[in-house]
Amino acid sequence: MTIIPARQATRTLACCAITAALACARAPGPETSAANATRSADWLYAWSASADSARPAAFLAEFDLREASPAAGQLVRVVPTGPGARGTHHSEHALAGDRLLFANDFGAGRSFVFDLTDPANPRIKASFTTAGPFGWPHSYVRLASGNRLVTYQWQAAKFDSAPGGIAEVRTDGSIVRWAGAHSADAPDREVTPYSLEVLPAMDRVVTTSTSMVDDFGVHVQIWRLSNLALLHTLRIPGGHPHGMPASDTMPHHLFPGEPRVLADGRTVMLATFTCGLYTITGIDGDAPRVTPVYSFPGKNCAVPVRLGRYWLQTVPGLHAVLSLDVSDPANPREVSRVVLGDDVSPHWLASDAAGRRLVMDAGSNRNSHLYLLRFDPATGAISRDERFPVLDMSSVDVPGVGTVRGVPHGAVFSR
Repeated sequence: MTIIPARQATRTLACCAITAALACARAPGPETSAANATRSADWLYAWSASADSARPAAFLAEFDLREASPAAGQLVRVVPTGPGARGTHHSEHALAGDRLLFANDFGAGRSFVFDLTDPANPRIKASFTTAGPFGWPHSYVRLASGNRLVTYQWQAAKFDSAPGGIAEVRTDGSIVRWAGAHSADAPDREVTPYSLEVLPAMDRVVTTSTSMVDDFGVHVQIWRLSNLALLHTLRIPGGHPHGMPASDTMPHHLFPGEPRVLADGRTVMLATFTCGLYTITGIDGDAPRVTPVYSFPGKNCAVPVRLGRYWLQTVPGLHAVLSLDVSDPANPREVSRVVLGDDVSPHWLASDAAGRRLVMDAGSNRNSHLYLLRFDPATGAISRDERFPVLDMSSVDVPGVGTVRGVPHGAVFSR
């Protein structure tokens, strides 16, 4: 199984675990009330794995961020998923109002639903695997009903067997409906739904297509939300955004990752793992268009956050998180950056419900830290969190497993 360098840092933990296993056998915009700004940062949940291949584990770690707590900044609870862990990967990008968190052990092809209603007693509510003919769930977005729309990379019958699809899943893990991503406009082998954005007002869903294990990924797909009909399969165009220097030869259109709807409610922006930034326009029309608008240096650009008119992007090549003003989507403009250090390759990024705090991890088997940042929604400025700049997971007691070096991959704040 080959993983090209452009995505190695992005998926190190999940892919290493998957390889070992094979060898053995949107969201609404941020809330802004002052009260919520305080409550939303009381707890932090990190979907994590063990870095010790001899003692594999998947677990949810809970940190206490209450300012007056004697345990402030410490890991206070661990919820293990039990035996069979093969590679924790994505969770939801924010904790929904129902305080249920969907997260996947991608290598095992299983998703877990955590009930975080009571911070003193986080627990597993449900788990699920396949949806009709599809397997290996990857990303989740909450629908108005409370159900989640989920991307599935492949066919359920065989690991790495495209094409995959999407499915609506209830909070108990049962399946409501599903639809396949097969399209006459792309080879089946290249149709591996990765992440998604839901636009209810337009009755649309946008998904990206990038394989977790193979060198495929150059398409986005547009669906009708109400009946999951696949409407368009678009190939991301090559070339560079206007104004980029000719010396920039990175093929930025490869491996689309996370799509996010912008403040206008109609334009979707997405980042690629080859560090390109693209807009998707005309989503509810007959001729949607994908357009390059920006690029970042290096590779492995991963999870972004959109807050108001700002696009916040992890950029490993700069060891930094950048803030771009995208009020004019065709002409993004950098307004701030925070550099984490030469040994840090930013990967995951998530915001609290107030849009003022951020959590970041490196998504790497070598890094056992979470990094907390502050965000100013008025100016777009990013800075380190002075109270809790780094949370340590280098020694985690996992029930039933023992003490392991934890590696976080997805993290969300409480509500």
